[in-house]
Amino acid sequence: MTEYFENRHIPQNAWIGVTVECKETKERIDFIRNLHASVKFLSCEPLLEDLGDLHLQGINWIIVGGESGLQARPMKEEWVLNIKRQADANNIPFFFKQWGTWSKDGVKGNKKINGKLLQGKIVQNMPYVNRK
Repeated sequence: MTEYFENRHIPQNAWIGVTVECKETKERIDFIRNLHASVKFLSCEPLLEDLGDLHLQGINWIIVGGESGLQARPMKEEWVLNIKRQADANNIPFFFKQWGTWSKDGVKGNKKINGKLLQGKIVQNMPYVNRK
């Protein structure tokens, strides 16, 4: 991605993101960190494990969500809260999309019933975009 945009202009209305669902894919953050996009975001969905410490310099938004479907894998609340804590510490808007097929209590069920409450609240913050 970095090579592609080396000699290309990123339109102001284009948001550039990468999926980071496990520790092995954290290197993808470096692909967008230095791009000249109005919003650079991480989509941590489906979140499959604790990501540990993240280098978030240059990131403007983080989305986190659980997996849905018959083959869905569970997501743990502490993984989500680890990312949220880091987002908050870096003043990065955090958007919790959903629990997915597995509830926060580790019960497999319906994603609509499992909902999108994180610690009793809907947390769906959006990045600020300067519209010139």
